[in-house]
Amino acid sequence: MTKKITIPITNHSTPSICTEYYMVGYRMNGEVNYTTLPPVYMPDIEIPNLHPSATYSIRIVRHCCDGIQSTPLVLEVNT
Repeated sequence: MTKKITIPITNHSTPSICTEYYMVGYRMNGEVNYTTLPPVYMPDIEIPNLHPSATYSIRIVRHCCDGIQSTPLVLEVNT
């Protein structure tokens, strides 16, 4: 049976900066390439179909309305 995780995120928009969307990639430890999800426009990132009892590296990049991207946030998650 696969697992789904949810990562809560806060809206990072401020009066001078707006967040357009988030790009999320994930990979099981030991894999080289990330699987990329479609752009996430709403808070809370859901990643389905993960293997149980595995460790994943998750990379989240915020894309701002002015075209600037954040430094990737990388998380390690155990399922």
